Amino acid sequence: MNLSRDENLNGGPTPRRAELRDIRDEDLIVMVQEGHKKAFDELVARYKGRLFSFILRMVKDPNLAEELTQETLIRVYIHAAKYREIAKFSTWVFTIATNLVRNKMRQRSRRPWMVSLNPAPEDDEIPVDPPDTVADPSESIQREELADLISEATSRIPEKYRIPFLLREVDQLSYEEIQQVTGLKLGTVRSRINRARNRFRQLIKPMLKNETLLLELERIEARAAEEKDNDF
Repeated sequence: MNLSRDENLNGGPTPRRAELRDIRDEDLIVMVQEGHKKAFDELVARYKGRLFSFILRMVKDPNLAEELTQETLIRVYIHAAKYREIAKFSTWVFTIATNLVRNKMRQRSRRPWMVSLNPAPEDDEIPVDPPDTVADPSESIQREELADLISEATSRIPEKYRIPFLLREVDQLSYEEIQQVTGLKLGTVRSRINRARNRFRQLIKPMLKNETLLLELERIEARAAEEKDNDF
């Protein structure tokens, strides 16, 4: 018996997780459709943290965020056969998560919808809050302070602008992907993100008394301005 591989649901060998790490999400979900459990485990490893972070920023409740994250992943597994590569796998996953959050929020519509945000840059940019195991303690404190201020400012952005804003700034989805997730027109997606950005800057600037944090915000603004210029 070959112990280096697991058996999939169809009786054939399934690659170990190390062999799956370089495989595209879209190919992994096809493997899930074919019964490869390890492929689903790899997708869970890739997306569980991202989904939890995204949902937590919207519902502001760790227990609920964990519940909705698990439900999202369960639905991905149950409905894997429905996926077709007409959209990126990440778009499909975040569509499921967004719909679940919207449904939950409708059920809890009498309660305020509080979110937080830790802005994320484009793929080739340095994050506002990058992981750094050897960072100076004072820098860590500043990042935490900025994150708290960002959370407070973002919670004041009107709800309808918040989801596209988070999908763009936190999860770095393209405008076209956000259009697919939200069902909005592309122009509406751009408009709502721009309005959310403007509102965010108006809210957070008065809060920034620390010069370092203000400089950090200016870097965020510069990236947003550059992105806007690239749209034309």
